[in-house]
Amino acid sequence: MIASKQTVSAYTVHMLDGDVVGMRLTQAQAEGYECLTCKTECGQGLEAFRPVGNIPNVSRVFCCVACLDGVR
Repeated sequence: MIASKQTVSAYTVHMLDGDVVGMRLTQAQAEGYECLTCKTECGQGLEAFRPVGNIPNVSRVFCCVACLDGVR
């Protein structure tokens, strides 16, 4: 399923800190299946996701714990 969602498009992302950022994301990232930073799929431990914002009318967006904690 993720392999079919690798088309890159421009999105306006509303970050939880209030910033509004234009980003080029894969469809999988925009729909919350992959980390915004490293494109890892959601998992457990360091691959667990935390919400970081949303794309109106699309989905919430996430980063993995490893990226948020500076491990990656």
